Amino acid sequence: MKKITLDTLSEAYIILADLGLAGLLDGNTFEIQPNELLSALLRERKLHCFLAIISGEAEATVGAWSPSECLEAITSFFVDMSNELRSLPGLITAITHQPAKD
Repeated sequence: MKKITLDTLSEAYIILADLGLAGLLDGNTFEIQPNELLSALLRERKLHCFLAIISGEAEATVGAWSPSECLEAITSFFVDMSNELRSLPGLITAITHQPAKD
């Protein structure tokens, strides 16, 4: 699996936002329209593009993957991203809750 970089996050966010799924990265709630989502993922091949971004493989390569291989790559991406950002809540708390200076 490809190392998660800022470029990877940016490119993944663009695809997810196009699909109406940006909430998977930014934590906002979202509503899924199954028919539209399925069409975008498969007909427009956005799933191929997303998998290529997160894996570092060519779209043609990921197109030959089985559904279970796709699921494994997607799961790995979100787990790795979560591990990378694990300290973010503590950092935000430290930044936003600075003690008042006398």
